[in-house]
Amino acid sequence: MNLVNKIKAKIFALIFWQTNLGDYVNQFYGIRLFLKYSFKWNKLKSKQNFEAYLTKQYHIIEKGLALPQPRFGFGKQKIEELIKVSYQYKSIYGETKLLESIKMTLQEYSVLNENLKNTDIDFHNKIKSFIKESSFKSHGGTKNMTLQQINDATDINYKNFLESRTSVRDFSEIAVKIEEIENAISLARNAPSVCNRQSWKVHLYEDQEIKNKLLKLQNGNNGFTNSINKLLIITTDISKFTKLEGNQVFVDGGLFAMNVLLSLHANKIASCCLNTCLPYVTEKEIKTIANISDSERLIMMIGIGKYKDVFKVAFSEKLEVEQLLIIH
Repeated sequence: MNLVNKIKAKIFALIFWQTNLGDYVNQFYGIRLFLKYSFKWNKLKSKQNFEAYLTKQYHIIEKGLALPQPRFGFGKQKIEELIKVSYQYKSIYGETKLLESIKMTLQEYSVLNENLKNTDIDFHNKIKSFIKESSFKSHGGTKNMTLQQINDATDINYKNFLESRTSVRDFSEIAVKIEEIENAISLARNAPSVCNRQSWKVHLYEDQEIKNKLLKLQNGNNGFTNSINKLLIITTDISKFTKLEGNQVFVDGGLFAMNVLLSLHANKIASCCLNTCLPYVTEKEIKTIANISDSERLIMMIGIGKYKDVFKVAFSEKLEVEQLLIIH
């Protein structure tokens, strides 16, 4: 290491590991990204902004339709704004699956509020005009479910399933098939997200050289790097979020990441969570190598592989329920 690199390493260590300055710098980096890519309702800068805003707005209508007794004519102002922005979106990006979902939701709203044609003809006509050319190939609105469906779906030994999922650092040499990962991600899509905006991305890496470069930057996989068959990086896209939702970027990403882990386990794929609590310069370097958009925040890496017939895992006690559950 030459003198210049030694000085750089000293400064890096001083900022990020030996003082609190690195925390301030990282927070500033996060705020800068959020302000740059997040959307405001009156300033939609990208297709992702438009789609997040429209999804947020039509999900408000879906929630209203799912109430025990929806109020007649609810959400008029929001629906008028939803239709206006939908037309703007269509003029730029054309007809999409999202617009079909919006139209299907408003079709259900229109049926529920059939009397609007007598009490608010202009509003009724706006909705009818907007949805008239829809083919309704997508899903939107509400669906009926039964207690029997829930009973049938939960008639499994979920306790055993959860307790058998653990981080694995000793993988089989058998390769994980892409279709197995696709099945897991398809299942993981059912994670909750704020206003159903589904801001997540899963980046998959197979190439050994790229995989090892990324794992070296993560720096928490020493001793089992080469046994990791494939690497996933979970991210969330800031462009799907709006004012006061800076923390929601990581809440949504964390919820989805947990669903990915459980779905991998359900597909008999072993996994190990690898945190991305890194200096912002390292996050930027990872994004460059991994070909990840600047608007995405890293949630975690997940090393995956197949289970061996017999393997060891770290095993430590969990806190007692009494230490976690606070009854008020």
